[in-house]
Amino acid sequence: MTKKRAVASEDASLSLVSPPRHGGRVGNSAGPLVEALSPVVRETLQTQAYNKLREALMTGRIMPGQSLTLRATAEVMGTSPMPVRDAVRRLEIEHALVARSNRTLGVPEMTYSSLTELREVRVALEGLAAEKAAHLITAEELAAVDRRYQEMAVAAAAGDHGAYLRANWAFHSAIYRASGSQLLVSLIEPTWLRIGPYVRLMLPDRRNLTESLGNHLRAVDALRRRDPAAARQAIVQDITDSAEGLARMLRAREDQKGKEEVAPLKAANI
Repeated sequence: MTKKRAVASEDASLSLVSPPRHGGRVGNSAGPLVEALSPVVRETLQTQAYNKLREALMTGRIMPGQSLTLRATAEVMGTSPMPVRDAVRRLEIEHALVARSNRTLGVPEMTYSSLTELREVRVALEGLAAEKAAHLITAEELAAVDRRYQEMAVAAAAGDHGAYLRANWAFHSAIYRASGSQLLVSLIEPTWLRIGPYVRLMLPDRRNLTESLGNHLRAVDALRRRDPAAARQAIVQDITDSAEGLARMLRAREDQKGKEEVAPLKAANI
């Protein structure tokens, strides 16, 4: 039996359209113990593929307009297409990926209406999680949140979008997990699967990255003071501020599309 190479590390590229051709399989023969455990290894690969794709979506490494194929994604991850197929199927069910007519997959298109609805849901869920975290957060959890904030500050100063977005998700995730509510976390994470690919569009340059730090710092301070109302407000303001630019972009795009659809009708005097 041939042993599959484990899914690539977090830092591996997810340029899924043109992946490297050298990754794939290791030719060593599997010993009796590995053969006996092969069903578990296979399940682990499926789970790893799902988790890697999930993280890539939530941290903006998969962006709107980017095309994914099963074969290319499997080659990037260093595994066979089967674990990736199962992972993609799960993400389609969660509405995090959609199939396209050319046999590729991508993130769902965001509209002004869907962004508005998503923002309202996030404000309700994440605001509540931050409020609960202010009551329950431990010293160790607070230190972890603060470390993530420091990582964001370093990335913003360097204009490093990738590092910023990874630290940003880790920052928010650490707060929500400190709420002590697994139910809330399980409801929040799917919304990040939808918004994550668009966060880079919300924070297009170094100035936006730096300006966004204020709400995060206020969240850290509120948690340190154990002020639930202030913690909620800081997170809600972060969600609102970051979505504002994208909302304008989507509204302008939809207005332009409407004009383009009406123009031929006017020209034909319809």
